[in-house]
Amino acid sequence: MTRNKKIIFVLIPLFLFFIGYTLGSEELPFNETLKFSYKTVVENNDNQRFEEIDAIFYQTDIENMIDIDSEIDIIEKRKQLIDFIWRDGAKLPTKTEILIEKNIGFEEYEKLPNLERIDKHEVSMEYNVNSVSYLFLPKIKNNSLVIYHQGHAGDFSLGYKTIEALLENNYSVLAFSMPLQGKNNQPTVDIENVGVIRLEEHNNFHLLDSEDFSSIKFFMNPIVINMNYLEENFGFENYHMIGISGGAWATTLYSAIDERIEKSFPAGGPLPRFLIINVPGHSYEYERDVSELYDIANYLELFILGSYGDERKQLKILNKYDSCCYYGISYQIFENTVKEKMFQLDNGSFDIFLDDTHREHKISEDALSLILEEIT
Repeated sequence: MTRNKKIIFVLIPLFLFFIGYTLGSEELPFNETLKFSYKTVVENNDNQRFEEIDAIFYQTDIENMIDIDSEIDIIEKRKQLIDFIWRDGAKLPTKTEILIEKNIGFEEYEKLPNLERIDKHEVSMEYNVNSVSYLFLPKIKNNSLVIYHQGHAGDFSLGYKTIEALLENNYSVLAFSMPLQGKNNQPTVDIENVGVIRLEEHNNFHLLDSEDFSSIKFFMNPIVINMNYLEENFGFENYHMIGISGGAWATTLYSAIDERIEKSFPAGGPLPRFLIINVPGHSYEYERDVSELYDIANYLELFILGSYGDERKQLKILNKYDSCCYYGISYQIFENTVKEKMFQLDNGSFDIFLDDTHREHKISEDALSLILEEIT
């Protein structure tokens, strides 16, 4: 065997190993050719469009969907949203009823160097549905609190890296899981004309809805009660909110109704409904499709409500190659229209960060660094 053949014999396996390792790793390669190989060769669903926008999306009149022209419109929509969720007037609840257990043991977080203590907060609601959240207090504090909201994947501890980074930067953190998820309960209920069932998933909630009650309250009520408690008992100067997936939906809606949230960061969702209907990877979710809610304020309007106000901003984070949902570049359909509306309103700002560094449904290190820059 000649010297040249020996070199080729060694280099080819190395090259193939590099290709395989790169495409199999968590982070997408920066090389555009390898990104293209990922897109065309190993994408899970050949109907997913990462680089293209379906022509049907252009048929929606984006500007006509936004019925907001002034602060008066924003105030009115916010009042209507609050009244729909709580069915108790047009003002946010002022309640602070929380069962609190201070300084609990939490083995996986105990080694974090800047952690002073963790408090457990529990809010009880209708139908015996509860919400358990955890307040992480750092030793060195900067008088700012960040709400972290986990999505449908499960417990808030899936956001460990985000919570760790916030604590390292002296932020207090209040961590939530979605209703029925994580350490929250799944109560048994007796529903008239239905029978006795266990509430296991959000899609069960429509069975509870009536003229006098909306299950959207299960998502929003724990946050506002905790916010009220924090205002009464701590000296925080700023409140921000981060959510992933279903937590991004919660971040979008909550920041729209509570102006106390200064900077909000919905990651991995949501998008306007016309951009996800019949699109692979987007299954039905109760909270995403309550028509009465979105008749008051559709997603485009929620983005504006969450962005509007003194020192307020919403930075939406989308993963271009998301393995779950909300992938691709379809956001370009509405991005400039929302930005222009915020420019006209001249108070607050809205922006979108497209993360193309990985192919997971997560908040990446790049996105987290950007969030820290924004809230510092």
